[in-house]
Amino acid sequence: MTTPNNLPAELTSFVGREPQLAELRRLLHRSRLITLTGPGGAGKSRLALRLATDSLDRFPDGVRHLDLAPIGDQALLEQSLAAVCGITEEPKRPVLEVVADRLRDSRTLLVFDGCEHLVDACAELTSQLLRACPKLAILATSREPLGVTGEVIWRTPSLTLPRLEDAAHRELLMESEAIRLFIDRARLSRPDFEVQPSSAGVLAQICTRLEGIPLAIELAAGLAGMMTLQEILDRLSHRFRLLTGGSRSSLPRHQTLRQAVDWSYGLLSPTEQALFARLAVFAGGFDLAAAEAVVHGDAIEPDDVLPTLSRLVKKSLVVAEPGRPHATRYRMLDTIREYAVEKLQQVGETAWRQSHADYFSDWTVHAVKQLDSTEQMTWLLRIEEELANLRLALEWSFTEHPDSALALAVAMGTIWWMRRTPGEAFEWLTRTLDAETSNPEARAGALMWRARLSRRMRGDYATAQRDAEECAAIARTLALPHLLEQAVTMLGIVASSAGDLTNGSRYFQEAHSLAAEIGDQYRLASSLNNMAMLESELGYQDSALRHVEEASSLAEQMGNRFMRATILDTVARVNYRLGNRDLARSSWAEGMTISAGFGDSVNIADCLDGMALLAISAADPSRAIVLVSAATALRALTGVERTLPWTTEVLEAEAQATTKLGRSAAEAARRRGAAMSMRDAVEFALGIPATDRVERSTLLTERETEVARLIASGLTNGEVAGKLGISGRTVDAHVEHIRNKLGLRTRAQIAVWAHERIGTA
Repeated sequence: MTTPNNLPAELTSFVGREPQLAELRRLLHRSRLITLTGPGGAGKSRLALRLATDSLDRFPDGVRHLDLAPIGDQALLEQSLAAVCGITEEPKRPVLEVVADRLRDSRTLLVFDGCEHLVDACAELTSQLLRACPKLAILATSREPLGVTGEVIWRTPSLTLPRLEDAAHRELLMESEAIRLFIDRARLSRPDFEVQPSSAGVLAQICTRLEGIPLAIELAAGLAGMMTLQEILDRLSHRFRLLTGGSRSSLPRHQTLRQAVDWSYGLLSPTEQALFARLAVFAGGFDLAAAEAVVHGDAIEPDDVLPTLSRLVKKSLVVAEPGRPHATRYRMLDTIREYAVEKLQQVGETAWRQSHADYFSDWTVHAVKQLDSTEQMTWLLRIEEELANLRLALEWSFTEHPDSALALAVAMGTIWWMRRTPGEAFEWLTRTLDAETSNPEARAGALMWRARLSRRMRGDYATAQRDAEECAAIARTLALPHLLEQAVTMLGIVASSAGDLTNGSRYFQEAHSLAAEIGDQYRLASSLNNMAMLESELGYQDSALRHVEEASSLAEQMGNRFMRATILDTVARVNYRLGNRDLARSSWAEGMTISAGFGDSVNIADCLDGMALLAISAADPSRAIVLVSAATALRALTGVERTLPWTTEVLEAEAQATTKLGRSAAEAARRRGAAMSMRDAVEFALGIPATDRVERSTLLTERETEVARLIASGLTNGEVAGKLGISGRTVDAHVEHIRNKLGLRTRAQIAVWAHERIGTA
């Protein structure tokens, strides 16, 4: 017997959402009220209708869909419900009482679709019906929860997105629901639409930029009949003007992306609208402390921010999600933030942009101080979270207040240094130094950071010397010993690198005295390390060892593991030159292990070179060449070069290894090293057993290898079973084992991996 229902027929195919539907079906078995929430265009209605269709057999007395969009007056809500349920009103009886009587013993599912503009009335109606009708279930869609006892609030996720690196593999690309929806809808206006290998990456970028929002993807796909994918992508920076071609049969608020967001914005109170617009000043998300500090004022007190922000979260205009441990992070989807930016510009954005820049400038100064402490890894992660905000603050300050931008660039120097991003750092330092500013101390700090980056990250000793000399001149004039110490340190590095060891030593001694005078432990450790490096190159190994061990101890006392890893490289070099090979090996290994935790490819590369020298000493030329090649490949990623004295030592060892090994074998070793990832190189250098690092295919049994090859040939599990003469369950088990052993997520990934590594059957 067919379940009575009024569910609308699907006019387009339903794409993806299988895991969500499975979860919702389970929830519907144990819950009587589920509210699907999410921003406009998230696909709440479509998902609810598919769930209702899938659940027809569970509700034999009927599944009834009430579209609330046309109902502007809450007084019509009960009558509209009675009409869709086929219930005739009775004279002198309240409509709700009649409806409740008819549904009292009925196993019925009601779908309340689009409750947000009648949320209070829907909440009251739902509450009364659930109390009066024990077998009734209600499925609601709304941009905010109803707030009814027993309500299960289910946030509708965006469609799954492709990874940009999967664009070269159609099997992996097609796992993305966003990609599949785009292709399906594009073929409505252009039946011959196909994703070519040359445009797959562009399509992946489109879906990613649209954040998997179904409405946005459908609107973009509708343009495929008149624009190329690249043209669509190029215009997405103005997505509200671009995505305007929805179906005429759709709800008015769903015909364009702007109308979908307009609908939500129009339902906000004036205070909510004001906060919504101001939150657009944040980039990449924010925490509550930042919101309270930046957007209060003009009728919004700091204590008003949290309750108002909570209402925006409930109304699906802001997303709340876990951030760092014990903290919540908030963000707007880019599509919604773009709309909020327009609203902010309409009311005037200058005050809020300035408030944002001031807050994050102060925050950066505080955060950088913590990078010298035992909490440096925690703060590095916090900085990573806020990086988009720091960049936005820097951009705004540069335009409006160049002096503030210069100070912020100086504060960010440590961040750029530890993150090993010399390109971004050099660009910003140069831009702010070239601007007209009036703060000589900040200028000296920026010069010092550019000198440091020029020398270490770019191998540009001339710029480093010029900037350090100007910094030193400013520091002597203004009596700034902390900057003078850094400047003379750089001049010492430049001099010693050019072979002027006498002046190099003099500069390092002056830097050490200045650091001791001002009591700066970080600079003291740095000066001791530099002195040790020079002494070691001059052959004074005992003095070098004493100074570098003191530097290492200071770094350990501060808890600065990033710095200590760099100093351990010097410890290892000194011990290597003293003939203490075991101590050198353990120091390089420890330094490399610490640096791997920070992703510091610069220090890892230096340690790999050191391990190569040890390999030469151990008569293992092949290992030496692999390590040098791996180090060279890591440096190529950032453009960092070896320091001049170290280059000579390493290249001489590499030449010696090549001679011993022979040109052909040496070239093979170089290719092996060059192909290593940072993790592979570290594990190889640390001597992790080969069985833990071998090509993953060796982890598979012979039968699993057969199964993987057949999957790569395009066979289904059933076809694999027939081919090998085994049961389907056995094939399923093999596939699961392959996934676990190779660390892959899906069958499609197995196919791609097998095709590239072991071939097809």
